[in-house]
Amino acid sequence: MKETRLYYVDWLRVFVIVSLVPYHAALTYTGLGDIYIKKIITDFRVIPYILVTMPLDSFFMTLLFFLAGISSYYALKYRKKEEYIKDRLKKLLVPLVLGTIFLCPLQAYSKALYYGFKGNYFQFIPKFLSVKIVDYLGYAHLWFILYLLIFSLICHPLFSKWIKDESQFIKLKNFVSKKNNIYIPIIWVIIVEILLRPLFPGMQILIMDWANDIVYISVYIFGFIYASDCRIQDRLDKMLSKSAILVLICLIALFVIYCYWLLYNGDSIIVTVIWAFLKGVYECFMIIMLLGLGRKCLNKESKVLRYLSKASFTYYIFHLLPVSYFTYIFVSSSLNEYNKYLVTVLLSYITIAIFYELIKRMKIIVRRISSDIPKGLSDYFN
Repeated sequence: MKETRLYYVDWLRVFVIVSLVPYHAALTYTGLGDIYIKKIITDFRVIPYILVTMPLDSFFMTLLFFLAGISSYYALKYRKKEEYIKDRLKKLLVPLVLGTIFLCPLQAYSKALYYGFKGNYFQFIPKFLSVKIVDYLGYAHLWFILYLLIFSLICHPLFSKWIKDESQFIKLKNFVSKKNNIYIPIIWVIIVEILLRPLFPGMQILIMDWANDIVYISVYIFGFIYASDCRIQDRLDKMLSKSAILVLICLIALFVIYCYWLLYNGDSIIVTVIWAFLKGVYECFMIIMLLGLGRKCLNKESKVLRYLSKASFTYYIFHLLPVSYFTYIFVSSSLNEYNKYLVTVLLSYITIAIFYELIKRMKIIVRRISSDIPKGLSDYFN
């Protein structure tokens, strides 16, 4: 099979990362998720925020792990084992460590200020280190990097074996692409959601986070398989119409459940199990629908895509910092409730864009400086 770059995969990754700003800004008002500042609305004014968070939080991180599996296929196919491991550590471990040390306490300081802490940032650091990790969200949104790093290392021997022993891998792909076998990974995800999600709603601490652990590593592996065979991609394309119908039905049902939780303070194990089932169906078929639409409409390169693809990781790493502080600034202001949200989202996007451009220009300056110094030292800068 002739392999070409899947540009729609880049577009979908950009879509997920760009959507993090409005999603995290809206969590302040719904409270259904991890965020530093919460000012939960318990009347019908919360509906617009539900319409932002509900369609996203039920699938978009699952999609991101699926796309990561696709990227891992190409990374392993065209790189040696040592290069792949080195690349994973450089691109995932380094940002995770540096972000946890320098970025996450700075984000958490916004929560301390909002809830009445009077000291400066340096006085806050001992408080950040002394409390339970969940009180100030620990590594916060960087949990995705940790999970992806662990999954990459765990799955590396399996993926390498598949690529090296292609005969075994071909048998697996033949099985998945045959008749209705494509539904097996879908049913698996739904079963895991039903059985584990009510017990482990998702703390993103890796240990004892079994629903997320199993679902995310499963779709990560299936993303790898999906990237390797056009027949599997074509089979999922044929499910586009069916997926759109199921997504719409699930969205309506999930909206009712979210309203039940937020407007009526509902708390029922039966409702939670139904929600888990709907989430499983929705996240699977939403991914299939977006893949189908992506292949039809977005599978082309553009200057916008090149720019956003390069900027997306910086956007992901730093997006929660401006969201947290602009929320802190405006949440208690006299602005209209929705204007607070819109201003926070807009200013966050502008701040991240400016920050990315500054980082890009700093890298250019460093490269120019390093070109004039001895090679051994210039390698360090590059």
